[in-house]
Amino acid sequence: MVLVWEPIADLPQDWSSLTDGELGPLLQFWNDQRADLEQSGALAEFNKRLGREWSIETGQIEGVYDIDRGITQTLIERGIDADLIGTHPGQKPPEIIAAIIQDHADVLEGLFQFVKGSRPLSKSYIHELHAALLRHQETTMMVDQFGNLFESKLAKGKYKERPNNPKKPDGSMHQYCPPEQVDSEMERLLSLHAEHEKKGVPVEVEAAWLHHRFTQIHPYQDGNGRLARVLASLLFIKAGWFPVVVTRDDRGQYIDALEVADENDLRSLVSFFIQLQKRALFEAMRTLTETVGVHTVDDAIEAAKKTLRAIGSRNDPAIWLKAKESAERLLARAGIRLWDISNTLRTEVSAMGGGFQFDVLKHGFRSLRVSLPSNQSNSSEYRDGCALEIVRVVPKTLAKIEVQACAIGSKFRGLIGFQVVFQTPKGESEIASPDHFLVSYAEPFESAERRFRPWLEESLVNALTLWRKSL
Repeated sequence: MVLVWEPIADLPQDWSSLTDGELGPLLQFWNDQRADLEQSGALAEFNKRLGREWSIETGQIEGVYDIDRGITQTLIERGIDADLIGTHPGQKPPEIIAAIIQDHADVLEGLFQFVKGSRPLSKSYIHELHAALLRHQETTMMVDQFGNLFESKLAKGKYKERPNNPKKPDGSMHQYCPPEQVDSEMERLLSLHAEHEKKGVPVEVEAAWLHHRFTQIHPYQDGNGRLARVLASLLFIKAGWFPVVVTRDDRGQYIDALEVADENDLRSLVSFFIQLQKRALFEAMRTLTETVGVHTVDDAIEAAKKTLRAIGSRNDPAIWLKAKESAERLLARAGIRLWDISNTLRTEVSAMGGGFQFDVLKHGFRSLRVSLPSNQSNSSEYRDGCALEIVRVVPKTLAKIEVQACAIGSKFRGLIGFQVVFQTPKGESEIASPDHFLVSYAEPFESAERRFRPWLEESLVNALTLWRKSL
């Protein structure tokens, strides 16, 4: 099977339908919180760690090197140091690996400077990025006309001169743009991108389109995946968001989203990018009250002052409380939907026998076990939910479908996350929602509810499927 190359396509006419608009209100929320992070120094530290993670993982998922998780975490915490990497059989020398990672880090830092300079995205700048990314990579593997692999000197900052159509493990081939058409396709890519900026295409949609179309062209002999993520990161940074950090754990979902995009559907890739931005936002919120470092008496006194200021301002500003109001109303909608489902199950399933009973724990039920990661959730500030209980009389078992809501961040600042969880008859919890649903004070309730309904429906379908499989 061969995926035949075709010239890149523009965005569909209904490009606004590719996103539910969630990032818009979240960006306003993030901008409101950013000042506190900057003042405390926590934002600078967070950006360092995020940048190191981006720099390591962008090469890891391409197989440029293989660094285990423990070393990766150490490098993120302590900085890029060849002595921390160590020597391993079959690996590049640690000095080369560290130099490659540092190249990635330098490119990321350069993106922030590029945004400040307001330069337009151009072919020459993309050439610069490619050369900088691959500064310490001298060769690449190529395939000759007989299918044999050989090592060739890598041209940096120059378009490919040979086809680079990879074979997948199943034997299928992905054709990319022929070398003789790369320049014209890149011209078209940048021209369409400029038009999209004028039209105000949302960043998550434009980043997905630019990333995917760039990979369709595959203009360089090597480094195209890393450069595609650089370009997507550039757009998000320009919009005030975070770099696109795709980790080794994300690789399967990432490849799947790109393959769906190959079928002219960008929705999965758009959703994936939104998910990455929300994950970075979670981590940034977690740092809001963390101390950057206490090494001297003056540091300790300053840290104490910040803690006292935080205690003195524990009363939430009224505007933040809008998030709780929206969450309560969304949970009320969820409770109604669970009642509808319980009535249908009572009619359809109970009539078949089997001794099932269905009941809904009303809105306001507060003993739910919140399944959001502990480093993201703050159940002491806000926790609520509702649940559908499914009781089997013989043998006696209890399963639950729970809609959970919990404050996000170490201190409540007006951001609440939702999940739908299926609790199995054995008491184990399985996440049924495709992703966390977030609501903040910055989003009107009508907008949040419009997004919530399809998210809830998909989550409940998943939860009911998990229940059926548990029977």
